[in-house]
Amino acid sequence: MKKPRVQWDFVVDEQGHAVPVCGNALIAIETVQPGEYLITLPLALEFGLVARVADDAGFISATPGDEAGNKPRVVRVLTLTPQLDFGPRNFTLEVT
Repeated sequence: MKKPRVQWDFVVDEQGHAVPVCGNALIAIETVQPGEYLITLPLALEFGLVARVADDAGFISATPGDEAGNKPRVVRVLTLTPQLDFGPRNFTLEVT
């Protein structure tokens, strides 16, 4: 039996702000700067977290909770462009 999956997709607007695709009101997003986002998830992360950039090019880093100096439900997401410049990218977070 497959275990249920929890996933959130985010698109980045022209100003570099991340917005959840489904308009999920339970998710809070702070854009520190384009390419750096603090995402408050509606549940505590008891398991792993997978982060992907939308088109599989470039780089993404997602550090949950205390490891990044944040609260337990907050994930810091950093994205790089294919040219390895720090910048805005569409991305997905998935609890594993």
